[in-house]
Amino acid sequence: MTDLLTRTRRTVPAGASDTPGRPLAVGAAAAGVTAAVGMLLGCMALGLAAWFASDAGSHGDTRDALRVGADAWLLAHGASLQLEAATITAVPLGLSLLCGYVTFRLGRWAGATCAAEDDRALLLSAAALAGSYGAVATLTGVLASLAQAQPDLGRAFVGAFVVAAVTGGPGLVLGSGRWDAIRARAPQGVVSVLSGAASVVLLMLVAGTLLVTVALALDFGAAANVLSRLHTGVPGGLLSTLVVAGVAPNAALLGGAYLLGPGFAVGTGALVSPTAVALGPLPAFPLLAALPDNGATPAWAAALVAVPAAAGAVSAVLMLRRSPVTTYDGGALRGLCAGVLGGVLLALVIACAGGSVGPGRMADVGASLGETLPAAAVATGLGGLVGGVAMTWWLRRRRTESG
Repeated sequence: MTDLLTRTRRTVPAGASDTPGRPLAVGAAAAGVTAAVGMLLGCMALGLAAWFASDAGSHGDTRDALRVGADAWLLAHGASLQLEAATITAVPLGLSLLCGYVTFRLGRWAGATCAAEDDRALLLSAAALAGSYGAVATLTGVLASLAQAQPDLGRAFVGAFVVAAVTGGPGLVLGSGRWDAIRARAPQGVVSVLSGAASVVLLMLVAGTLLVTVALALDFGAAANVLSRLHTGVPGGLLSTLVVAGVAPNAALLGGAYLLGPGFAVGTGALVSPTAVALGPLPAFPLLAALPDNGATPAWAAALVAVPAAAGAVSAVLMLRRSPVTTYDGGALRGLCAGVLGGVLLALVIACAGGSVGPGRMADVGASLGETLPAAAVATGLGGLVGGVAMTWWLRRRRTESG
């Protein structure tokens, strides 16, 4: 009798699923739909709340408010929005990151609760997750399309597919427990360079965030004045804060473009760089208070262009600390490759931070890829080279002292 009452404990091998009968592709497709629909409904709910907070529903109807939320969700995936007076192409990267995080978590859940037979099954499941996510984005674009506001359906599907694949795919791999096996098959040098390149991007993102935060804190009064002129109450202030949070990563990346030297534009003909600032009329938006004043820049601002090189050097040091190399040519090569690759990735990410945000002058906001790409590759590449040689020297010295 006690044998019947005692629950038998089943041993599950590492990476195996508790429900081996359900294919991973099915769970991945369900995760993709759930992630897309969940975030879409959240954006539509915020659109509805903003409609009530702004004019208590006196203009338009609930369908308009829900459509605005759907359009914002589509913009977060790179779908441009064709309006009567302008084309909106800027991506609110804060919302994009939130969508990616939700997709990653659901992808990890699918990988942990479904059967993953081999790497081919993982690849097909990632495609299923991204495809189902993209299908929801395409359907949303069709339903939200009006003559006055038409999302680009092709960009909606491609952008949503890429976001889901880049975030949900790793979630599937981690959830299935196959990450260690996949990483063990990859060459150590390649893994090391990729981690160093990722460090470059993260360090520059931190530097850009710090730059924008300090600049905004120094001119916080101007930001407060902008909010007061907008005559927003408590609900409006909260919504304005959410909007600022949605584009905060864009501002941090444009801060990185500033540190690289070429700078960025905030309107046609405008330039914000360490050596010159030329601004025209700007919309009333609190985050724009962080922009420097027109005219000549202080002499110390030019020294900020050394930050990308320092980021490349620090990333090389961290990389070689995790994966030591005791030959100078090996350390120099890894540091250089990590720095250059990190610079290229940084320039591509910075390019995603700009776009058209309105009619007229505001159709040109962001940094030029043709200028930031060589500047980033050279600065972080040289920094990585110096950091790689310096760290190799330090490792060789420690090895000699300990031997």
